[in-house]
Amino acid sequence: MSKEEILLKLKESVIDYDCEAAKETAKEALEAGIDPIEALKEGLYLGLKEVCDQYEDTVFPTDMILASDAFYEGFDVLKSSIDPEKADKMKKGTAVIGVVEGDVHDLGKNIVKYLMEAEGFEIHDLGFDVKAEKFIEEAEKYDADLILISLMLSSMYPQIKKIVELAKNKGLKAKIMAGGGPVSEKIAFKYGADGWALTAPLAVKKALDLLNKP
Repeated sequence: MSKEEILLKLKESVIDYDCEAAKETAKEALEAGIDPIEALKEGLYLGLKEVCDQYEDTVFPTDMILASDAFYEGFDVLKSSIDPEKADKMKKGTAVIGVVEGDVHDLGKNIVKYLMEAEGFEIHDLGFDVKAEKFIEEAEKYDADLILISLMLSSMYPQIKKIVELAKNKGLKAKIMAGGGPVSEKIAFKYGADGWALTAPLAVKKALDLLNKP
């Protein structure tokens, strides 16, 4: 099988939500001498990106999770062979992500996390029902470039402002993005966030824009 065929097979394994095919094809890629970063970016990631692009219009979040599962099956095979120096050059930035205190709806947060990791971000997932102070502690700990706030309850809007104010008081460099079902661009900016996006794929694009990354 040629390199092009293996890369296409990797891409299709993610589009088809086929975890076993993703894992086995990743092994084939390594055996064929394909650079693992190339296999990741030109195979698995392109498959996930295609599903993401569909998600903006038609594909449901469940599809995103299934595609992400296949992506990570393949990635788990490739990652041990990735040169650390190359991986560091690939890295787009560091982010902490979590659902605010009082809210336990984490599906959207998880999808953003999957996509950000696939794009090359180092993500530290704080989970759900996260205190504002925890966002700040973890952002400081990891010298984060981004703080990603998720919420699905409009009663939690003040948590955005609290996190923003704590970050300013600490002098953190991190840009702050807020999103989730009830959060509009107007609401995000009203409470002091630097960025907002309607969908998970658009959140990745916005994160890259905020950090001036290609």
